[in-house]
Amino acid sequence: MESITTTIISITALIAAVGTFVATIMKAKKEIENTLPRKIQKQCSIDIEITNRLEEIKEYLKADRVQIYDFHNRRTLC
Repeated sequence: MESITTTIISITALIAAVGTFVATIMKAKKEIENTLPRKIQKQCSIDIEITNRLEEIKEYLKADRVQIYDFHNRRTLC
């Protein structure tokens, strides 16, 4: 009788743990889905601002084109 009770308690604890795990994953997924569009919108507005500023510089200098170079000379330490 004690082994049956112990088994039932263990199964109940396992089900609760799995339920908590699934709920945590679903919550994290929802947060990512809500946050990602805001980040994309923010980056798009930054990109548009950069494009507008480059156009102003191009007109001011009476140039045909302008360019931006971004160098990444950082080394990753292992």
